[in-house]
Amino acid sequence: MTQKFPFNHFLKLDGLPESAALSTSSEMAHPVVIEKTLRTLEVQSTLGRPVPEFSTEELKTTTDALLEHIKNLINSNKFHAYFANTFTVSSIQQETVELIVTTNFIKKMIETHYIETIKQALFEILGRNYEIDLQVIGSSASQSSNNENILKKEPPRKSEISKQATFFIDDLQPTKDDLIKTVDSKVIEHFASPANIQIEVTKTFENFIIGPSNNMACAASMAVAKEPGKTYQALYIYGNSGLGKTHLIHAIANYVQVSKPNLRICITSANRFMNEMVDSMQTNKLFEFRRKYTDQTDVLIIDDIHELKNRGGTQNAFFDVFNELMARGKQLVFTSDKPPKEIEGIEDRIRSRLSMALPVEVQQPDLETRIAILRKKAVEKDIYLSPDVVNLIAKCVKNNIRELEGCLVKLGLVTSLLKVDIDLEVAKEHLKLNEELENQKNITIDSIAKTVANYYKIPIGDLRGKAKTKEVALPRQVAMYLTNKFIKPTLKDNGHYFSGRDHSTVLHAINTIKERIKTESLLAQQVLDLEKTL
Repeated sequence: MTQKFPFNHFLKLDGLPESAALSTSSEMAHPVVIEKTLRTLEVQSTLGRPVPEFSTEELKTTTDALLEHIKNLINSNKFHAYFANTFTVSSIQQETVELIVTTNFIKKMIETHYIETIKQALFEILGRNYEIDLQVIGSSASQSSNNENILKKEPPRKSEISKQATFFIDDLQPTKDDLIKTVDSKVIEHFASPANIQIEVTKTFENFIIGPSNNMACAASMAVAKEPGKTYQALYIYGNSGLGKTHLIHAIANYVQVSKPNLRICITSANRFMNEMVDSMQTNKLFEFRRKYTDQTDVLIIDDIHELKNRGGTQNAFFDVFNELMARGKQLVFTSDKPPKEIEGIEDRIRSRLSMALPVEVQQPDLETRIAILRKKAVEKDIYLSPDVVNLIAKCVKNNIRELEGCLVKLGLVTSLLKVDIDLEVAKEHLKLNEELENQKNITIDSIAKTVANYYKIPIGDLRGKAKTKEVALPRQVAMYLTNKFIKPTLKDNGHYFSGRDHSTVLHAINTIKERIKTESLLAQQVLDLEKTL
């Protein structure tokens, strides 16, 4: 069995069954959805199934409040496409809120892009966190138009229900391969970035693991959160993906939200900022767009600001917003994968404005920090890992925190789906880790330079020196390229090692080698040989 089979469709004996779906029409009006949901709940009662304690009127009121909050959190066109007249709350349990939508496509879009938005709206309405159970109220045939539908048939006897359930359990059990594919798909979902950014209440300073690689960034973020607009009016956090930059900006937002609830926080991304501006231009609402980011914002947080590159119109809008907020003494926080001077495709005036911010770098965590992160995340996810498993993962997974967390997600799913305990061999098998990686040699810029110099048979002094001859220039560019690939220092640090060359020279060298190895087989082979040696 290679495709996911809807077991719950046949086995679910309480709540609203998918087999009780009513219509797939995306034109179904919202009141009709509620009315037909009520009819289905009445059928459940005749079958002896428990009916939710909340009345229809209470569920409708909750739905209306939820939609109103969501409407304020997302683009109006997207709201009308995926929520208005297609979406209702069908039940509220202790830990879960069940929602019903009219089509599978809408369900997929909401699951992919808007689950966190819905959770935030529910938190604001009901004052606590809920899990979301999203169901589709549609099926291939409408019950009301089918003489054999569940609304007209006599309730089946319990023995018949038990017999049906037994049949599907015996014949449609997922194979081990199916379960492993399910594990892999869930891990992929973990690494997927959300389309919309809202304040995530789970990301705080209290659960941020501090180490030598991020202590300065954490301290600066805390100072900003305590005194927005005063200590460091503009903060610029940069570093490679998955090192905790997003956690820090949400921690700032959460701290400000609790300690200074009168301040208005706007947290977004460069891409979303651009999309909002384009939408406002198309709907002649530029004034409202500008007002949102200036008059209605006290703390502006923009993630991945480097995405403004090559977007002239968006840069103009950002320039105006930046100047206005700075003049008013508001707080600005930005994140990026590189410092301002290394961002290509932005105007000098934008670069200079970003350079006004306090720059703090988040680097790759050291071994002790990775172990601490794994232990804390394992407790949060209720996964038991023995010390040898924790040490193996921490030693082998060095790139970023998101990969560490991805390992935990996968092991948690392996435990729950495959029903196995996590030991060293299970971890190696499913995470594809090798004990040899524990003792892999440490690559430094010095070891890269020596390896390249030996390969091309030139003195290390010439490679690092001022000479620009053809015999030296290419190996030097290769060394800069490999340094960037294996170590990822700043362009400034990379160039400093090679006789203080500026960042533009290093960037040119990296891009030159990237392009040449695509078309020059000899150079590509040389670079591959060097990578294997390293």
